Amino acid sequence: MSLDLSTDSSTASDIAAARQADQIAFLHRVPFTLDAYKLGFLPGFREDCGYQETQYQNLSIPVGMLDNDFRNPDLERFVDRFFEHEPQVGVIGDVYERDDINDHVAAAREIQASYPEAELIIVPKSRTVIDAIPEDLVLGYSRGYADRLAHEFSDPPDWRGRRIHILGGSPPKQLEAIRQLTRPTLSADPPADIVGVDWNGLHRGAQFGEFWTTDGWDDSGRDADHVTVWRTVRHSLARIREFWKVHGIWPETTPQDEGIHIEYGGRPQPISNRPLALNVGRTSGEHLAARTSLNTGPAQSVGTVVTSATSPIAIGITTRRSLASRASTSRRRKQRAVFRAPGGAEARS
Repeated sequence: MSLDLSTDSSTASDIAAARQADQIAFLHRVPFTLDAYKLGFLPGFREDCGYQETQYQNLSIPVGMLDNDFRNPDLERFVDRFFEHEPQVGVIGDVYERDDINDHVAAAREIQASYPEAELIIVPKSRTVIDAIPEDLVLGYSRGYADRLAHEFSDPPDWRGRRIHILGGSPPKQLEAIRQLTRPTLSADPPADIVGVDWNGLHRGAQFGEFWTTDGWDDSGRDADHVTVWRTVRHSLARIREFWKVHGIWPETTPQDEGIHIEYGGRPQPISNRPLALNVGRTSGEHLAARTSLNTGPAQSVGTVVTSATSPIAIGITTRRSLASRASTSRRRKQRAVFRAPGGAEARS
């Protein structure tokens, strides 16, 4: 949650505000990101991936968060992808040496010139880099799968007073990092401001019939034929949402409140109208709305809701933010040459 970190106060209310995130992101492909959106997560993907939704009829999910391809980084490519997808949150890249900071900051400034409200993240990979990153940019705190995790080269005080996004790591690991970065100190250091967290490790366990719980992975679905990967991931997402709510991390507002709006129509009933993740073993016969049958029959226009029992299912999408911004995309791209700075730099589960 956004707060004023200029004071030295670390009251209980200050700490609670610092710990509450602005967004909890889930970076994956459909149908998993659609379920995540319905539950209030910010959907997104890594720049070299995508939602892989082209096989589905009339499905177009806005990109809430765009991660960089940290195995094969390229700043110019990432900026191009940002302008293409227009996300709310973007991970510019990892910085190992102070000499590389200027290029990453230049990329951030280029994006900010057209998208001043975007949350842009630079990921420090050494202690000396942390303080050299401008304070208006978010620091990425590596906690999941990475070659160099934040706690391996720094201490919590190094991050205090800054806006932080926790990159990867299971919710208990992320929660421990949040507590370390925000708890009261004898020196009255201001807490870090936790802007967001993300983790996409649910799919790995779901492939083996396991879903996430606060006590670890539960393998109740391992030998159950009626439990699908899709339903198992959805079950885990609902449990994670409740985990963050209990600990005061879940955002006050969700993507729906922020103007990313998806209207989902057809048969079967929208996912949001079903009991979500209450019993992973239910055998109601529900199936993914966007199956191969979506590719049959005539194409439907965006916004169509199909009600005929014999018609192929259609998914209608409207997005107030993206539709309003696309009209100016070509104009923004023409202006980009003025801000172009040459140079270049697996989801963090």
